[in-house]
Amino acid sequence: MFSDHLVLAGGGHTHALVLLRWAMNPTLKPAGMITLVNKSSTTIYSGMFPGVVAGKYKIDEILIDLRNLASKAGVSFVMAEIESIDLKQKKILLAGRSDIEYSLLSLNIGAKTNLDSISLIAGDKDFAVPVKPFSESYKFIVDQDIHKDNSSAKPFLIIGGGFAGIEIAFSLRKRWPKRSILLKVKSGKKFSKNLLIKLKDLKIQIIQNDPSILSPTLICTGNKSFGWIKESGFPIDKSGRILTKKTLQVLNHPELFAAGDCGVIRDHPRPSSGVWAVRSAKTLAKNLERISKGLKLKEWKPQRKAIQLLDINYINKKSQAFISWGEVMIGPFEFLSRLKESIDKNFVSKFHLIQNIDTEMLAEKEMIKCRGCAAKLAFKPLNSALKKLDLIESSIDDSICIGKLNSSKILIQSVDGFPSLISDPWLNGRLLAFHSCSDIWACGGSVISAQSVINLPSLSNDLQQELLFQVLEGINSALVIQGAKLIGGHTLESRKKPEEPFSLAIESSLTVNGTIHDKKYFWSKGGMKKGDQILISRSLGTGIIFSAFMNGHVKPYILDSVLKEMNKSQHDVVDYINKLTNINPQLKVVNACTDITGFGLLGHLSEMLSSTNRNQLKMNLEPLKIILELDNIPVYDGVIDLLNKGFESTLAPSNEIFLNNINGDKNLRFELISNELNSNKSFYYTMLKILVDPQTCGPLVVSCSSIYSEKLIQQGPWIKIGFIP
Repeated sequence: MFSDHLVLAGGGHTHALVLLRWAMNPTLKPAGMITLVNKSSTTIYSGMFPGVVAGKYKIDEILIDLRNLASKAGVSFVMAEIESIDLKQKKILLAGRSDIEYSLLSLNIGAKTNLDSISLIAGDKDFAVPVKPFSESYKFIVDQDIHKDNSSAKPFLIIGGGFAGIEIAFSLRKRWPKRSILLKVKSGKKFSKNLLIKLKDLKIQIIQNDPSILSPTLICTGNKSFGWIKESGFPIDKSGRILTKKTLQVLNHPELFAAGDCGVIRDHPRPSSGVWAVRSAKTLAKNLERISKGLKLKEWKPQRKAIQLLDINYINKKSQAFISWGEVMIGPFEFLSRLKESIDKNFVSKFHLIQNIDTEMLAEKEMIKCRGCAAKLAFKPLNSALKKLDLIESSIDDSICIGKLNSSKILIQSVDGFPSLISDPWLNGRLLAFHSCSDIWACGGSVISAQSVINLPSLSNDLQQELLFQVLEGINSALVIQGAKLIGGHTLESRKKPEEPFSLAIESSLTVNGTIHDKKYFWSKGGMKKGDQILISRSLGTGIIFSAFMNGHVKPYILDSVLKEMNKSQHDVVDYINKLTNINPQLKVVNACTDITGFGLLGHLSEMLSSTNRNQLKMNLEPLKIILELDNIPVYDGVIDLLNKGFESTLAPSNEIFLNNINGDKNLRFELISNELNSNKSFYYTMLKILVDPQTCGPLVVSCSSIYSEKLIQQGPWIKIGFIP
């Protein structure tokens, strides 16, 4: 019996259907931890891709959101590229991150375009693109749209006379009515009479030799397995596909399964096509369920041929389609195009159903509690407790000075932590480290070391070991790039029942140590000066975006973009400022600084202003105020739309206490300016929500003189968002 960790390698159609089955019927899902690994957070439904090219569908309509689907199925999602598989050690080797161990592995990684018969010369790479991955070929096609109405533009060449090449050619003719389109096929290639007539009618020229001029080229020459499959030692056929038994188990490896384009049953050859990938899903799902229980596995008996529908989208009349069975082709007819459209829409709508069900349920239940730094205790109870302990003064700055490390350096320290933000334990550990390090960066320090406290769910020893390894590796990866290291820590086992995916049940914190060269170079919160400019280092809106994600309502490309930005260290930004300081140590580049985390921009700026004015009053000086330029505050893509739909972090309402500081008491006063204030009240109220949105891996904010603000803005990534009059 196999248990503990099932890894689904690849997010092809087969695995997508397996996840859908478990999302709809959670009791069918195998026991233990399950992880989906895929290079991107979405997969494109290949059957509708030509329709996107033709303009029949939008690209968003044919995307399957794997991250969201995995979440609904209680499965961890890891976005990473697979480089190899160590069959002996049972490890998946990933690009740029730690390996993942498995006890049971299923492969549905698809295939790449076969370029073996294509000879590309230098310079061709800018002009010749394989049809797979579809996301790249679609971008290539969109870039060519500038020539769509230009009949004198260079011809667009499609290499490959199979179904894919022909259907793309038909789709491009709908997209580009006037541009010359060439279809290069092998010598002796035969087409049905009706197909030839349609190609000729639509002015798609069939050629067998390369055109005389270098033309933009889309390569549709069939599929080929990834090279690492052979290098990893899998049993393969002549085309490089993994050989399996009828149970879809890899030959001589009962703990491995392979389905879709990457696998083929021994002695049952079949083309690599999405048709068979879809049909094998039920057998694969049942066998993964049955092997976890020690039951006899089912056999899959694929048919040797499959019906295929080839769609033609016209400019001024209804679509038609051919139907093919082996060598027989009939059509084209309008009813066949309607049939294909119905089949395709029915398939992809299955994956939208999960989200639609949740939409109805959201009206009846409370929003899911937010994670990351949005799980921070609200300001009011925190502040009250610190007052009782008389710790307000000692908690003013983001880090505390411990003492002299040696004759030239001061040791500073901070602590931070949160429950897992996402289901990828490695990436979550890395984000935790960047988030925790920002307290050191906000004081102008360099991180040197950290210690962790990891609270793991109550699982088997093997799973706890794997989860702990992933989290610590993620943390360490964020420290190493700063020249720091993880030097110790502590572990705990939770007494709560673990939720699925189990990786979300991890709670972690870090104590981070850093150094500054001298206490006079310490960036405090309370050093703002009259005439200072307020600069911010990155966009806002993570709390809103993750609230929407946890409730199943954020577009995958938006979350991908935000995670990419969060997954960047900001230590180099601090290093640059310290270099400027070293040029002229008598002048301070940064008068005050903080990082924007749980209390949002307005909350943490309030801390800066409060600390500054406390010093102002001690020196019998007038208190300062901050003027924020709402038009300049950077916001992540998608945030405004999500706010308009009613999404906000569950910590945001508590942070609204800081809105009292707008036009408030003279000792803690903010003024908001915008070109939109008088004409667009909704913009004003939207920005108020953004000002109190809690941030995980949020920006740094500095207060500096105009002399240095210009240099910082020029260097980047700084943006001016306000000033102190």
